[in-house]
Amino acid sequence: MFHSKSVSRKCQFTYWLRYMAEDCGLMQPPCSDALALQFIKDYLLGEDWYVVNPVNHEQCNSQLVHEVLYKYSRKYRKEYEREMKRGRNR
Repeated sequence: MFHSKSVSRKCQFTYWLRYMAEDCGLMQPPCSDALALQFIKDYLLGEDWYVVNPVNHEQCNSQLVHEVLYKYSRKYRKEYEREMKRGRNR
């Protein structure tokens, strides 16, 4: 990921798109899954979001997806709360 001091992390995706789009024609440039999650985290959860639990990166990814869905998806919130009432989730 770009770590330019002149470009804030919040606007790095647009910077990355502009920089990488030179070779991709009309479509957006390809992106790794780790980079995509980093952009989503920075834009939707904030640059200062992090996991403090001692877990591996796959579990961090699951936590990130849960946080984004819980914050932005009414459908997911309803499903999650229904399952929590049934006692199937932690």
